Amino acid sequence: MRTTPTVRSRAGAVAVAMALLAAGALAQSAPAGAHPDPLEGGHKGDDHMSGGIVVQVNSPAELATSFDAVQWAGTAALDGQTAELVYGGTGCSPFSYATAAGEISGNIALVDSRVSATNPLDQCPASTFFQKVNTAAAMGAIGFVHIPGEGEEPRSDATAVAADIPALEIERTDEVLAVRDAVIAGTAVEATLADTREPLEAASNLPCVDGRAGAFECDGVDLLSFVPQEDFNGAGISDLWGWTDPDSGDEYVIIGKTNGVAFFRVTEPTAPVYLGELPNPAVRQEIWHDIKVYDNHAFIVSESEPHGMTVFDLTRLREVTEAQEWDSDASYRLVSASHNIAINEDTGFAYIVGGNAGLVLPDQCLSGLHMVDINDPKNPTFAGCYAVDGGPGTAARTVGEPVTEVSPAAYVHDTQCVVYDGPDTRYTGRELCFNAAETQVVIADVTDKANPVTVGVTDYPDVAYAHQGWLTEDHAYLLANDELDEQTHEINTRTIVFDVTDLENPKVHFEHSHDTTSIDHNNYVKGTTVYQSNYTSGLRVLDAAAVADGADPRLEPVGFFDTYPWHSDPTFNGTWSNYPYFDSGTIAVSGIDEGLFLLRLSETSDDTAATGSDATGEAVSLIARI
Repeated sequence: MRTTPTVRSRAGAVAVAMALLAAGALAQSAPAGAHPDPLEGGHKGDDHMSGGIVVQVNSPAELATSFDAVQWAGTAALDGQTAELVYGGTGCSPFSYATAAGEISGNIALVDSRVSATNPLDQCPASTFFQKVNTAAAMGAIGFVHIPGEGEEPRSDATAVAADIPALEIERTDEVLAVRDAVIAGTAVEATLADTREPLEAASNLPCVDGRAGAFECDGVDLLSFVPQEDFNGAGISDLWGWTDPDSGDEYVIIGKTNGVAFFRVTEPTAPVYLGELPNPAVRQEIWHDIKVYDNHAFIVSESEPHGMTVFDLTRLREVTEAQEWDSDASYRLVSASHNIAINEDTGFAYIVGGNAGLVLPDQCLSGLHMVDINDPKNPTFAGCYAVDGGPGTAARTVGEPVTEVSPAAYVHDTQCVVYDGPDTRYTGRELCFNAAETQVVIADVTDKANPVTVGVTDYPDVAYAHQGWLTEDHAYLLANDELDEQTHEINTRTIVFDVTDLENPKVHFEHSHDTTSIDHNNYVKGTTVYQSNYTSGLRVLDAAAVADGADPRLEPVGFFDTYPWHSDPTFNGTWSNYPYFDSGTIAVSGIDEGLFLLRLSETSDDTAATGSDATGEAVSLIARI
């Protein structure tokens, strides 16, 4: 652990990274390693919905079969693409397609992971999925199918891999290799890339009864309404946030999608009103969007390029009854693309993180905390950088594995920034940011925007990708998630609780192991209740009242609502995020391919695990059912 700021020498790292980027080595993969098989285990009960993502071999008849597949996040939608398979070696570069260059256009690329089966000179490191997919797309392929190496498993990925064609992985089996070898031998093999999952229908007012609310498994959480993304021009859903109109008390959801953000009035949560969209202004549009709210304005960032930070005055939604296309009120252009944004509403500062000047090149804050004064919401102004202790960032994934420090970045993936009011009185009243920074958790004092300093740094056992964290309301503990540990270390879903009572020496307090294998993504705390969006296992609700219990510190499961009814495997499908802060008790949840869910904790019984509050502020009992 480090308790004082350190400044790494970056000149050489920058030169190396820039040279790699110029050479086109734009790898996009997390550190490789063993992980649970996403095609086995973790499935729902016997009545879970059927279907999945498949590579269907149609002909010749002797090879006809269907292979389960996983799709990489950020690649194009599956739409029954049907064509011949063309073998492209490792697919690492146009050189890989040397013997098939004239055949790939209009067809589906089939490639091996590390070494070509036909050319031993065609070899590729594992961390090159980005260029593999985009090489195939540039050569005219309409789809991409990747066969993992020996001992590797199919995966989807958390990093910003983006491509205009769908990219799938299938398990390396004798049957798959027989298809590959037939293609290599010159057999015309036709295949279809398809999503055979049953579509979800819009739904309203479905209480959780006997473990189900319509198509969804649940326990202690009711479905108020579900709006499929097709109903609001969705093209892949990401983050969301909420706003309560201080004049009327009306509640609104702002939800990110590849082609912009959508607005809903959810005051009547069983009948949400779609109010239209703010289109994505970027040329290259990506699914990754993040939204936060300050002073009745929404602040929106995206991995799309060039996007910057857009500002929208939410009071314009008042009394609107019909959907319309909106325009922004202001924009901040000192970042091109960025992964996330946090806002400290007590100080009026926004913190853009994972910022890029273009493609994967760090912004002027080296992809660390890019601080913006938003006290005048329509006139955001640059305030400073925290660019010291962070992760290695995207450029560190350009060559080989594992992640290296050959990077110009001090990458912060997500953060929560607060005016500190916790047990470490040395920092009372200071503005602190608690950063999830890929390989570590970092606490920074950003009170002086011109001179921010590191307070404390720690890692933790089996770190794979420190993704996001949220403080308990007493600022004594940080509840964090690691986005890749379920895959990399073959473990169940894990919530890591850090003791931050000594800010200069943060440490792991305990770990909570869930009974699922899904990947955890975003979690938020309201009172003593924790709301977690855990991809394929949906919204998970826990009670943190005993987190400081000296004899038995713990998180107690309260309930769940499974927004993804097909499986619970460790893949990047299902829920992205949630917003639990409406006074009404409505919980907004986003589903990547599904849409918008409005949920509420079921009321009451004698078995009470936590308390929330309704619109009048009175206590509402929440049942402990698990």
